[in-house]
Amino acid sequence: MRDTDGCSDSSGRADTEGRRDPKIDYSGPYETFVDAGWGALVTLALSIFPFSSVVGGAVAANRHGGGYRSGLWLGTLAGVVAMVPLLALFVPSLFIAGVLGFGIPPSSPGYGLFLALVFAFFLVYTVGLSALGGLGGAWASANTDWNLDPVRWL
Repeated sequence: MRDTDGCSDSSGRADTEGRRDPKIDYSGPYETFVDAGWGALVTLALSIFPFSSVVGGAVAANRHGGGYRSGLWLGTLAGVVAMVPLLALFVPSLFIAGVLGFGIPPSSPGYGLFLALVFAFFLVYTVGLSALGGLGGAWASANTDWNLDPVRWL
């Protein structure tokens, strides 16, 4: 049964529209990591599309609410969490591509520099774009009534 403010109850669960109870403080560390996990999950689910990190960071920040600083933090955290499984797939594929003759072969003296540049690009692409998405999610949370909560998508 819904209260007059549109929320299902005061337990912190979302109402039928996916919004959170505005009377509950969601700034605890547990909620921060849960929201970053949702953003990372969206990033991984959409990783076959370009710039999925932006969407994951936006989902994490919009789900959490707060200002631009917390949006930047949540987007960055969602990117770091998403980077771990993506890196577990990326490193072996990079090595196999080098063995097959694409890029720089692993026996080359410049292979270490090549790996450092590729990893830096991967870090900027995954974590940096997720942080940028976090800023966009914080903006969307403050200035629009868009509901980017992935829980309602499931």
